[in-house]
Amino acid sequence: MLHSSQPGLSALTSLLAAGMVIVSLLVAAWLFSAQLERTQHEIQGQRIAALAQRIARLPEVRATLSEANASQVAPPAADSRLAAGIERLRRENAVDFIVVMRPDGVRLSHPEPARIGQPFQGGDEQRALGGAAYLSESRGTLGESLRSFAPVMASASDGEARSVIGAVAIGITLDSLGRRLADEKRQLLIGLGILMLFGTLGALGLARYLRRQLKGLEPAAIARLVEEHQAVLASLEEGIIVVDPEGHVTLVNAAARELLGTAPEPGECLEAWLPDTGMHECLAAHSPAAEQDAARLRQVTHEGRRLWVRCQRVHDGEHLMGGVLVLREHDRMQRLAEELTGVRRQAESLRAARHEFRNRLHVLSGLTQMQDLDGLRDYLALLVERELPADAAAAERIADPLLAGLLIGKHSEARERGIALNVELDVEWHHARPEHREMPGAALSQSELSQAVLPVLERSLSHDLVSVIGNLLDNAFEALEEMDDATHAPAVTLSLMLESVGEASEAQLSISVADNGPGMSAELMETARAAGVSSRGEGRGLGLSLVQEIVTARAGDWHFYSPPGGGTLVELTLPCQRSPTAAP
Repeated sequence: MLHSSQPGLSALTSLLAAGMVIVSLLVAAWLFSAQLERTQHEIQGQRIAALAQRIARLPEVRATLSEANASQVAPPAADSRLAAGIERLRRENAVDFIVVMRPDGVRLSHPEPARIGQPFQGGDEQRALGGAAYLSESRGTLGESLRSFAPVMASASDGEARSVIGAVAIGITLDSLGRRLADEKRQLLIGLGILMLFGTLGALGLARYLRRQLKGLEPAAIARLVEEHQAVLASLEEGIIVVDPEGHVTLVNAAARELLGTAPEPGECLEAWLPDTGMHECLAAHSPAAEQDAARLRQVTHEGRRLWVRCQRVHDGEHLMGGVLVLREHDRMQRLAEELTGVRRQAESLRAARHEFRNRLHVLSGLTQMQDLDGLRDYLALLVERELPADAAAAERIADPLLAGLLIGKHSEARERGIALNVELDVEWHHARPEHREMPGAALSQSELSQAVLPVLERSLSHDLVSVIGNLLDNAFEALEEMDDATHAPAVTLSLMLESVGEASEAQLSISVADNGPGMSAELMETARAAGVSSRGEGRGLGLSLVQEIVTARAGDWHFYSPPGGGTLVELTLPCQRSPTAAP
C-alpha cells in the first residue's frame, strides 16, 4: 500500500462533486432570479392590463362616468356606490389601487377615500384619456408603481362615434412587487438548498462507492498494482486466458499467445474459439464437486499443438467474477514428468543403496574388530552370491543401457521396500545372430533363445520405455505398501517379450507388470488413464497419463486387469525397431 500526504481519491471525488453541485446551483439561482424578476413584471403587467380592460367595460363604470361628465360641477362622493364596488374589486384581485377618472383626470375611486375628487398623479394618464391602453411605470401618491391604463368608451347608443368618457388605472407598487419577488426567491432558494444538500450527500455516497469498488486503493497504488500485474503476467511461462462470467475473453498474456500462435481477442467467446477446455462447465458449476470435476487437467489440440489446460473459477466473496484458463505445453510437461520420475527414481535408489551399504559396513566393521576372518570371508561371498543373480543377471540380458540401469535401480528400491521383484525376458528376434543373416525366416534354437538378449532399441523408444516401465513399477510398489494382508509376501513381476513381426528391424514389444496387491476399484480403472486422477491425494496422477500419451503416440495398446481376488495386471504392447547402429 502506497501512502501519500495528499488528499485521497474519495476526498477529492467528494470535493469535486460537491463543488460542481454548489457552483451549478448558484449559477442556476442567479439565472433563475433574473428570469424570475422579468417574468414577474410581465405576468403582473398582463394581469392588471386584463383587469383594467374588464373594469373599463363594466356598465356601472360607464354609467357613473356619463353622469359625472354631465354634471362636472358636482364633486365626486367618497362613499359612492362606484367607489365601494371598485374597492371590493381591488381587494379581490390583490392590487394596490384601482382608479376610475373622468376625462379631466379627477378621481372617482381610490384606496384612500380622502383622495377621491383630486386629480390623478403621475402624468402618464393622458394617452389613456386619448383612447389608448398601455402599461407604464411612474410615481404617484402611493409611490413608484407599475400601472395599466384602459380608456372607458361611451356606449354605441350615445351616438354614432364612440367617445372617451374616462379611464381606468390599475397599479401595483414596486414595493409590493419586490415583496412578492422576495417570497418567490425565498422558495427558489429553499428548493436549491434542498437540491444542494442531496447533491452533497450524493457526492459523498459516490465517493464511498468508488472507494469500496477500488478496495480502498488510491490512484498511485492502483497504477503500481497494474504495473506489477502486467509484469507478473509477462513473466509467467504458463499461458493465461481470463474470461468474464459469460465466458468472453478479457485478457490474454504473452505466453498464451506464443503457445496458441493466434490468440483470441478480448470480447470473443473462449468456448467457440478453443473448445473442450471445460471453461463453460466450470463457470456453470453449482457445487464444489462439479467445480472440481470441471477444473481437472485436460488435453486439447489447437493448430496441431497439444496443450494441457486447467480451468479455475474466480470469486469475490459470493460473487462470480469469471474464470482463468491455464495453458501448458504438452511436450514440456511430458519432459518435466520424465525428469521428475528419473530424479525420484535415482533418489529412491540412492536411499536404498545408502541404507544397505551402511548396514553392510556395520557387519564388516564388527567382523573385522572380532578378527573373525572366516566369518568375514563367508559374508563377502554371500554378498557376491546374493547381488549378482538379481541385478547382474537381468542387466546381462538387456543390451540397452537405459533399461538395464532402470532395472538395477528398481531391484535396489524393491529390496528397500521389502518387495520381491522378478524380471522375465522372452526374446524372439529373427536373424539375431550373424550366422542367420543369410537365412530368411530362420529362427533361433532353444539354447540360443535362452541366451538371447534384449537388443539396443531406437533411442527415443528406449527413453519412452524408461518412463513407461518406471511409472508402472512405481504404481505397483505403492499399491503393495497399502496391502493389509500379511499372509503372502509382496511381489511384482515384470515381463518383457520382444518378437519380430516381419523384417529384422520390425518387432513388437510386450510389457506386463503384475502385483499381488489389493487391486483397483472399477471406478478407478475407468479414470486411471486421465491426468490428475489418483487414489493418493493431490499432486499425483501424472504417471499413468504419461503412459497413455506414449502408448497413443506410438500406436500401441494397453489394458488393466484387476480380478476380485486382488492384484493388478497391466499389459502393454508397442511396435518398435532395433537401433540401426546396435550390434546384432
